Amino acid sequence: MEINAVIGVNKPKGFTSFDVVAKLRKILKTKKIGHAGTLDPLATGVLPILVGKATKLCDLICDNYKEYVADFKLGVLTDTLDITGKVLLTSSVSVSKLDIKNALQKYLGEFYQTVPMYSAVKVNGQKLYNLARKGQEVERPKKLVKISKLELKNYDPQANEGRIIVGCSKGTYIRSLIDDLGKDLGCYATMINLCRIKSCGINLTETVTLDELEKAVNEGKFENILLNMDYFLKEYREYNLSLHEKEKFSHGAILPIADSKFKDQELLRVYYSGQFLGLAKVDLGNQKLKIVKLLIS
Repeated sequence: MEINAVIGVNKPKGFTSFDVVAKLRKILKTKKIGHAGTLDPLATGVLPILVGKATKLCDLICDNYKEYVADFKLGVLTDTLDITGKVLLTSSVSVSKLDIKNALQKYLGEFYQTVPMYSAVKVNGQKLYNLARKGQEVERPKKLVKISKLELKNYDPQANEGRIIVGCSKGTYIRSLIDDLGKDLGCYATMINLCRIKSCGINLTETVTLDELEKAVNEGKFENILLNMDYFLKEYREYNLSLHEKEKFSHGAILPIADSKFKDQELLRVYYSGQFLGLAKVDLGNQKLKIVKLLIS
């Protein structure tokens, strides 16, 4: 059976995102699998998986908003900015729950965040984490990120440990946020746990573990786990074709479009009778609908 769908996987701790894809290739017996939004081995939670024709959508997914639950410890600095790294420095801690809440307010909204050394970002053609492992530190780029939700859920002053919930844009480094928070509080801080609870519109409650997925596949009961290929594309408006238009679209034809409610160069989800066909771009200048991705579920 050919699978063309999206799956929300709850990534286990200790796995890379590629490890998950490799395991799923064996479980689903297909090579056409990809993922959206990389998670570090330390992290758990929502890892959107694309299977079959859905892999064509990787560069078009509306995945700008993500939510995380992160645990942190004050008074400790590591080279990776998380608990998996080598402890470089420790400091005394004398802060209250209110101090932390007040310090977090600074990070609501847009700001430029420095990419950490232990990251896959390339500088002069080399990945930063490779340079970091050699003991090298280079000037790193700053990226514009946006945090729209930032809450302190709890803080234990005896253990100097707490938990935050972060709603942010794609590319935000939570461990860097925690490191900066520690500096603002006059001490060090490191991330000790991270769980992504929302990504690409998929909530943690909608995900399955690798074991659950493997069991469902073995029992032939995995259809209800699969999400439609257009699940990630809800931000794009819908456009419905007639049967005649559907036949032409399916053969790669450019269609006329006279609907003025659409914007020039806007991407649309194209359907026929409820069936998702693919994505098309509006060309108002020539009153045409041009195919961007032809999928046909």
